[in-house]
This record gives sequence, C-alpha cells and structure tokens, in this order.
Amino acid sequence: MIQRELIASPVHFIKVYTLGNSKVVYKKKHDFSEIVISNKIRPITQKEIDFVKTKLLADKAADATVTAQGNLVEINLEN
Repeated sequence: MIQRELIASPVHFIKVYTLGNSKVVYKKKHDFSEIVISNKIRPITQKEIDFVKTKLLADKAADATVTAQGNLVEINLEN
C-alpha cells in the first residue's frame, strides 16, 4: 500500500506512523495536508483522532476536516 502511494502521489513527503494497531499515513503538499488513520481490527476511536490531530497538526488541528468511516478516518487540512 505505501509503495503505491509513494509512486502515485505528487506530495512533498509521506510519513507513516503506528498507533497501537492503527496505521497513520501523513501526506503533505505545499497547500494541502492529508492524514489517513486505518485499523483492520476495530473502528478508530475519537481519542485516537484527537491525538493524531494534536500531534501532527498542532495549532491548525481545529481547522481540519475529519471524515470517519469505521475502520478508516481521513483528516484534511488546507495549508
């Protein structure tokens, strides 16, 4: 999955983190940031979403748009 993202994505960087059983993929372009949190075993919790937003987006966390669909959460932010 990650190699396909690297090849197909025109982003400045991609960082991959783990959060317990959850995988966090952080992609950033000069004008846009996207974070995807996924977990194959269980739904993503609000606590995990808040933690990731705080750690990766810092003071811009409140401006992010969150789309949650069970085991997958997408967080978008226009820079």
